[in-house]
Amino acid sequence: MSRIRSLMPRASALRTALLAFSLAILPSAAVFAANSGSSGKEIPLQQLIDEAPPGGTLKLAEGTYRGPAVVAKPLRIEGANGVRIVNESDQPAVELRANRSALAGLAIRDTGAKTTAAVLLSGADSTLENLRIETVSSGIHLRDASRNKISRTTVSWAGPDVKMTEKGNGIDLYASHDNVIANNTVIGMHDAIYIENSNGIRVEQNEVNESRYGVHFMYVNDSSIRSNIGARNITGAMVMNVNRVEVTSNTFVKQSENVNSQGLLLFDASDSVFTDNRLEGNRVGIFVEQAQKNVLERNRVTVNYVGLQLKESENNRFQGNDFQGNVIPAEATDSQNNDVKANYWDSFQGIDLDGDGFSDMPFAINPFFQKMTKTTPPFQLFFQSPGMAFLEGMLTSSKQAWTTDRAPAMKPYAADADRPPGAFETTGTLVISLLLLGSAVTTIFVTGVRRK
Repeated sequence: MSRIRSLMPRASALRTALLAFSLAILPSAAVFAANSGSSGKEIPLQQLIDEAPPGGTLKLAEGTYRGPAVVAKPLRIEGANGVRIVNESDQPAVELRANRSALAGLAIRDTGAKTTAAVLLSGADSTLENLRIETVSSGIHLRDASRNKISRTTVSWAGPDVKMTEKGNGIDLYASHDNVIANNTVIGMHDAIYIENSNGIRVEQNEVNESRYGVHFMYVNDSSIRSNIGARNITGAMVMNVNRVEVTSNTFVKQSENVNSQGLLLFDASDSVFTDNRLEGNRVGIFVEQAQKNVLERNRVTVNYVGLQLKESENNRFQGNDFQGNVIPAEATDSQNNDVKANYWDSFQGIDLDGDGFSDMPFAINPFFQKMTKTTPPFQLFFQSPGMAFLEGMLTSSKQAWTTDRAPAMKPYAADADRPPGAFETTGTLVISLLLLGSAVTTIFVTGVRRK
């Protein structure tokens, strides 16, 4: 009996040791490594997913894997350098249906024509990171998917040179709330980042180029577009049918190759804030239509054809913005009760008698040219001509209804804004003017030929 008692502490110690050993190996048991990807053949990705444990990590070795594949359980799929997923089907290359899933470090080439995307996410609390997606459809779709994050991912068009309307969107969200889209690059898609019927969205520090709209919000509330960069799109940021949206510290340049190009467009936007954005070299810097109760402050609007275009909008606040080097500083029609003050207009010569830094004379935005060219576009040929200036000066009977900056700033706000225009800015203004002249001459010529 005493011998049996003497063995009990040893048995207890053995059980403790076994328990500690089991706990030590459990985390590694959740990692399933696929080492057959470098065999020279395309390995079916679905088979490896099915074999991986729920809640674990599937690590893909270098090689080529074949889609389509569906992830219906919590799973993280990681790729080493050289991991490539190819898909020629009409299904997504990878579809994440389960919550708490992830794709990381994968190159996905999706060449199957489809109405869906290369990656389809319909779960929650998942991540897509460090992906390289080449597609002939759309890049990423989120559908009824909340609290996810897309980061450090590149989406680009891999198909033939087709019309922009025949391409899909780069990153596309529908009915998907509280998602983060950060540090991604989208090139050459229909809309680079498209958000519809989704709230609580953060679009931050992305680069969006050569697409129709760089960032496109439709029916979006309580969301933000911050610190993004866009170039050579038709429109940098298209913000439509939104409430309580923040658009700040973005840079949109060279949206000028289309007659409808804008750096920033607000349509039916309300109770939103647009601050500290840089709009340069666009056809229209900021276009505002049917918008109300918004704040636009400290935006730098330079070297555009039209700096600000305001239409059928009311009760907005425009304050502390810099307008420099624009061919037309501003145009405004059918817009009432807007609070416009303390903006800098380089084409306006004010008088500051009390030395407070603001002009004692207001700057009234003459709508004559905008109204005339709207009904007869070829009249753009006469922009800034002596006759046009004379007519603008004569037709002032309704001046009290014009949008007016009641106290324009005497100096620009930006630290480097008072420097002489650089070569790019001077050339950009000249090119825009020449393009406008050519367009007007062509229109007049064609109209004349047709009338004959």
